[in-house]
Amino acid sequence: MASGLAGKVRRATESDEFDLGGYDQAKCADLVKAAFSDSFPLKEMIRLSFTVGGGKLVRQKYSDDLPKIFMGALTTRGYSEDSGATIEAGSAGKFKYHHDTNKNLKFVHVFPKLGGGEASGQDAYGEGDEEEQEESSTPEDLLFRSEGKEFLRLVQTHLTTYAQKKKLMELFKQRISSLEAIEQKMSKLERLEAAEEALFNDVGAEELKEKNKLLSAELQGMVDAGQLTFEEKTDFLEQLDSKRALIDAEITKAEADGKAKKVQALTQQRESLEKTRAAIKEAEPASLPPLKNGAKIRELHAKLATLARIEKASKGNYTMEELKKLGERPEIEEALAELEGMARNWLESDEVFKRRLEANLRAGGGIKKSGGGSSSGGGGRGSGGGGYTAVVGGARASKAKAGGPGMRNAFSALG
Repeated sequence: MASGLAGKVRRATESDEFDLGGYDQAKCADLVKAAFSDSFPLKEMIRLSFTVGGGKLVRQKYSDDLPKIFMGALTTRGYSEDSGATIEAGSAGKFKYHHDTNKNLKFVHVFPKLGGGEASGQDAYGEGDEEEQEESSTPEDLLFRSEGKEFLRLVQTHLTTYAQKKKLMELFKQRISSLEAIEQKMSKLERLEAAEEALFNDVGAEELKEKNKLLSAELQGMVDAGQLTFEEKTDFLEQLDSKRALIDAEITKAEADGKAKKVQALTQQRESLEKTRAAIKEAEPASLPPLKNGAKIRELHAKLATLARIEKASKGNYTMEELKKLGERPEIEEALAELEGMARNWLESDEVFKRRLEANLRAGGGIKKSGGGSSSGGGGRGSGGGGYTAVVGGARASKAKAGGPGMRNAFSALG
């Protein structure tokens, strides 16, 4: 059982490895809850390595989604991913994914939080209350069900762009609309479907409305600080133009109806909107977030490009060394697909993720598209440390203009 493995994890006093063969979402949630809810009573950092996949010989033991499921469960306990984490105190509370091509195994290395005692409800071996609800693992579930400071932490950590936060707000609004429709159905004493009943018993509409208020403040803060990317800025200006057209139409109608006070109020609203538009247009566009494991992704693309060159040059007449290299392609392609999957941010659109991938490849010197690889791009610039690459293609780093008079209430100007 998960609690048994959790006990072994909790008893670890030096770096060790643990096999998660056969683990699913529920088992991962139980294990992480029992093993990582509390700090480890150790003075020195250790590395706890969990096997979450491997090559053909062991692949059947692990689900394809196991790395994401396990890392998602760790996130629910306040752990965060850091590709640069190592066996030192500064890496406490971090984890990282690693595909060991020598062993042909895939690991999630966890660097536990240190120094704490055991919390109530759990003994020294991580035996917890088995009746507690299983933790959510998908980003949407975590964002819907987290509360207060934890919700804000998840938003500020994982939703780093305006578009991501706006997407979450749209999801909340859709859920609120569904819940209100269910309430209407209940008021008429109509029978609920099983899915409707499950939705009604989950997060309530009022709680989601409060979260939307927090999101509105976050969005307003990004607008005030000039943290919109080029595409976000363009979309935002288009929305302001549409809003201005509606105001103009209302002013024309109010003038025709002889409603002077309404005309005055609408005129002031239009002037405020114009100031907002001017301030946003003047602000420099922000860069897209850096790509996790960017250097490793470029390295794997380079390997695939080398294999493509071998195939083209040899024309079927391969040496033994070339055949050995070509035989590594399936593992390289699999590792690349997994790294790119984990590099994707929460609630990120396909288009934005593609741009970040292409910019990462450009940062490596223009790696061309190779067989089995993902999208790539031409020349460019911009790279960050620790395996991260900042995406700057066409967008410069923002210069905050929080003090500008026209930026205040820019988000709310959209109504």
